[in-house]
Amino acid sequence: MEDQGPFDRILQPEPPVHHRDRTASIVVGLALVLGAILLILILPPVSIFSGGGGSGTPGPISAKARADSPPPPSGFESISQLFDLVSAQPVRQAARLTVNLTVTAHQSDTLYLFTYADKRWRQLGEATPMGDGTAASGDVSVLPDNVAVFRKATATRTVVGYLAAGAELDPQARDALTALDIGGFFADADGSVKGDGPALPTDLNLPVAPVISAGTSDQIASLNAILASPELRAAHVQAITNFVRDGQYAGVDLDYRGIDAGNGPGFTALVTDLSTALRGANKSLALTLPVPASSGAAWDTHGFDWQALAPLADRITVVTQPELDTYYQRTEDALGYLVPLTGGSKLLLDTSPLSSERAADGVHDLTLTDALTEASAVTSQPAGAITPGATVQAIAQNLSTATGGSPLHWDDTARAVTFSYTGAGGLHTVWLSNVFSQAFKLDLASRYELGGVAIDDVSTRGADANVWPAVREYAQQGQVTLTLPNGSLLQPAWATDAGTLPATAGESVAWQAPNDPGVYKLTLIISDGVMRIGQELQVSVEAPGAAGGP
Repeated sequence: MEDQGPFDRILQPEPPVHHRDRTASIVVGLALVLGAILLILILPPVSIFSGGGGSGTPGPISAKARADSPPPPSGFESISQLFDLVSAQPVRQAARLTVNLTVTAHQSDTLYLFTYADKRWRQLGEATPMGDGTAASGDVSVLPDNVAVFRKATATRTVVGYLAAGAELDPQARDALTALDIGGFFADADGSVKGDGPALPTDLNLPVAPVISAGTSDQIASLNAILASPELRAAHVQAITNFVRDGQYAGVDLDYRGIDAGNGPGFTALVTDLSTALRGANKSLALTLPVPASSGAAWDTHGFDWQALAPLADRITVVTQPELDTYYQRTEDALGYLVPLTGGSKLLLDTSPLSSERAADGVHDLTLTDALTEASAVTSQPAGAITPGATVQAIAQNLSTATGGSPLHWDDTARAVTFSYTGAGGLHTVWLSNVFSQAFKLDLASRYELGGVAIDDVSTRGADANVWPAVREYAQQGQVTLTLPNGSLLQPAWATDAGTLPATAGESVAWQAPNDPGVYKLTLIISDGVMRIGQELQVSVEAPGAAGGP
């Protein structure tokens, strides 16, 4: 007995009836064919693939599974074959389709019918698991040329960490990362790859990729020359491919942000060839690009063609600007431009566990400990030795409005704890990076449905910020809990080992010295809401007429 085709169950004729009138048989046959068409078009459920695995049917519509199906659209996984639906004439009516699945679906799953045309997938509508989950049914407004069933892929949020040459990996980062990028590599003038990366733990169980970048003017000049020359580009592609293969790396990340904007087409040509070479070697390709800047109605992409580059790369890290007072407005505007252009699933938002300070000479990174140490600078008026029982004014030098500073406070625009002070070169503004500020950046990646985040320093240098609880929550759940620090913890606190402090909080307090001479300590305690830093001021109390006394 021959295997049945996918529609044979519907189109199977009635068993023959002896002595039936021939005219009646013809009418019955026509009715069966018309009935089959009506079943296919109107009455649920209609089986597109009801079992048997046949490639066709003698009826008006047949279904044949393709041997090779295009990859599913981003964010979806295929749970059926792609079936071509063939009919003698186009069918322009609604239908309910039931498609056999290649994996079992759960009743709680939301499934989708898709059709493929013009080298792209188009969603037809939702589908529902049937019975034991081996088939799914959904309605379409017009019978498509082909159909497949997809479901949303399990969210795999990428968390890539960057470790510079000579740096030591923060142990807290290891179980929060899905991949590690390592620095220390650059392109030489002949297209070869040079440099040395950091030493890694021998038991590290993460995919590792080198980052090729340009940190000096000479390295940038070499890159520009490579991109401008087809011969050097070809040599560079081959050198990178060999370097990744020989080093047994998972792939490579190109951070060529310093190139001339006019070499953008050369960069796209390089990435095109490199993508082909690396995929042939089963290696990944990542790009690190600067965030586009709005210029009126246009966008300055610094010469990078995002639309052309996105299909070639496995992921793209969007490096944002560090000044948090404008960060969210600029970044959200840029993501609003990029996500519709490239899709969000390949984009990673660049974040950092390091705090930042803006001064006249630019913006610099610093650790949370260093930032709080700056905040806890303490002075006294009068300065120098005092007599027993005298009163001095202890001042939080960089947090007092009287000295040109501002108190530690939560800034809703920057979404971070911040303070400012007057120092060398004028005004300094410091933004603290901690679990509170990090959560708001992770929330940005979540809201725009990005593929994940890239932590730009996973060394022990940034360990004191302890951003990893928020990062783990984002990686595991796709969203984060947003909380603000307790405002009372941001207030400067004071302590002393002797004497009298009528007040123990504020940007300035009066301290009355004890009656006995000696050296006493005033301690200013500063907190970002989690970590506490104390800085001591030693005050010498001397009897009148003592050497060096008043």
